[in-house]
Amino acid sequence: MPFVMKGEVQSGASTTGTQTDTLVGKDNGGQNLTVVSAALVPGAGLALHIHAGYEEATLVVEGNIEAVLEGETRTLGPGDLLLAPAGATHTITNQSEKPARVLAIYPTTNPERIFV
Repeated sequence: MPFVMKGEVQSGASTTGTQTDTLVGKDNGGQNLTVVSAALVPGAGLALHIHAGYEEATLVVEGNIEAVLEGETRTLGPGDLLLAPAGATHTITNQSEKPARVLAIYPTTNPERIFV
């Protein structure tokens, strides 16, 4: 399945205040890749976590997020990217007053978070 149409994606929510769409994953053609589009309402985010065996790239598409990587905090806007190495503690939160959207990219079809 080399084309993924918007109406064919798997939707869900990973935490309160987030809406996720799995654009690429094990259920729609991904063999070693997961790409998730996530909308975050103001105040929404993820708890501090790691991915033990793989890295994660989070690209900000819309709005601004606060990103924390190994204790360093930065505000990221559209086009900015957080690259969390395998095993690195990280999180994102929408600290703005407007909605934000990110693309999370994982080199696996089974992304798992270990909360710390």
